Amino acid sequence: MEIVVISDVHLGTFGSHSIELNKYLSSIKPQVLVLNGDIIDIWQFRKSYSPATHLKIMQKIMSLASKGTKIYYIKGNHDEMLRKFIDLNLSNIELVDKLILEMDDKKAWIFHGDVFDASVNHAK
Repeated sequence: MEIVVISDVHLGTFGSHSIELNKYLSSIKPQVLVLNGDIIDIWQFRKSYSPATHLKIMQKIMSLASKGTKIYYIKGNHDEMLRKFIDLNLSNIELVDKLILEMDDKKAWIFHGDVFDASVNHAK
């Protein structure tokens, strides 16, 4: 698999489907993994719900990065605490506002849907 896009997992919440996502991540070896925002639900993070399956997903993502998968984390609306780190590049992991990828001589523009939310855009 060349490119995989995952969005709105909301780790730290009861509805994250972490068991299914962990199985899926264990079955793939993409060249590029795009985490399209809200992977960890920072809005709910302070409520201290963090089962082992959620940590395993983060470990799997880090493992993919260490094995050569390029990972882009696109900031989502539940990621406002990450705004100050936009354009951070840690080896194979890059934190961005939006992403333009070239695929088969075409461009794909990937962004989190909150770019259309005026209340989020004016909070910068």
